[in-house]
Amino acid sequence: MRYQGRIAEWKDDRGFGFITPNGGGAKVFLHISAMSDPGLRPSVGARVTYEIVSAADGRVRAQGVRLLGTQPAERARSLGLLLSMLAFGALLVAAAYVAWVRLSHPNSTVAASAYKILFARDALGSNPPFQCMPAKSSCSAMTSCAEAFFHQEKCGVSGMDGDRDGIPCEQQWCN
Repeated sequence: MRYQGRIAEWKDDRGFGFITPNGGGAKVFLHISAMSDPGLRPSVGARVTYEIVSAADGRVRAQGVRLLGTQPAERARSLGLLLSMLAFGALLVAAAYVAWVRLSHPNSTVAASAYKILFARDALGSNPPFQCMPAKSSCSAMTSCAEAFFHQEKCGVSGMDGDRDGIPCEQQWCN
């Protein structure tokens, strides 16, 4: 026979509590293992249905406990999966938007890095045609974007990158 009641006490850290029957009477012991759906956790005040069994020591305990007003486990799990997929999709859309904004903005660090890699490949190769010279310390002393990259990266010349995006001499050579 199934009974109805409410969770009167619940100790989640210990996995047990007590049910107060709807018709009154002594509280019934409830262990987490007696829950029909192990995915749902009981809480104080929750309405439940249950069966009563007698333990070997004569105490009564609840068995086959079901929370009332909750979804069956499979629907809850599929809803959780759907929500997870929607959250992941929203995250992908947000990442794509950020990437698009960063690449389409002229002072984008992503665009700057891509630009820098293209020119640095030529300028910083194993046998560059450039040499570090004290006279080559400004954009006006450079003859190409590749040379500006070489002096910025290999010779430690600073001050040629006005907006600090990693691309030197943008107005003169690397625009």
